[in-house]
Amino acid sequence: MNKSKLFATMRLPLFAGACLILVLQAGATRMLKIDEQKIGVPKLHDLPWQMGPWKASSEESIGPDVTAYLKPDEYILRDYADQRGGATIDLFVAYFKSLQNTYGPHSPKICLPGSGWLVSSSKIVNIAVPGWPGGIPVNQFTMEKSNDRILVLYWYQNDRDVWAEEFRAKLRLLPDLIRYRRSDVSLVRVIAPLGGSTLDKELTNCEQFTQRIFPLLAQHFASVH
Repeated sequence: MNKSKLFATMRLPLFAGACLILVLQAGATRMLKIDEQKIGVPKLHDLPWQMGPWKASSEESIGPDVTAYLKPDEYILRDYADQRGGATIDLFVAYFKSLQNTYGPHSPKICLPGSGWLVSSSKIVNIAVPGWPGGIPVNQFTMEKSNDRILVLYWYQNDRDVWAEEFRAKLRLLPDLIRYRRSDVSLVRVIAPLGGSTLDKELTNCEQFTQRIFPLLAQHFASVH
């Protein structure tokens, strides 16, 4: 299966898995209603089509059914390719202005395998990015389905923090509501098909891509005050 067909066949189930962002809700917010700031959206579509050697080849829609299911306030879905060696990365960012009234199903450990992709390995790794000493925590999954294998990296991000663990997100939501009167958050996910490539090579590609996209996302998320 070629890379474009692979991305096409895996997107819908992985978007269903992307609903995992909604687990950031905390049970306490269902009982405690807090008036939040009125904020805008980070204009993700203004992200550059070219970042160093990485150039976007297309921008696509997740479709009305999936949009209605996930209910993001803003999202972006693009395919980027490294013009030096042909490596490809699928970027998906979903932004939610408030999670107080959002109800979602499961964590990725349930959602992603439920879409037909089998998890062959999972762990949290740190990726060095500009402006964050010590790097940011990122979930790293390798998955397979039939003869296809993919590398999935994802993390949660807003203008105040970055995290990988769902339990930490739940712990942070209520303090953010009280202190900042905000519960905005985004899911950032990159996917690289493994194919004949080694995991180390594609992981390096994803890390280099993350190092370029992260500071741009940070700027956009900081702009929604």
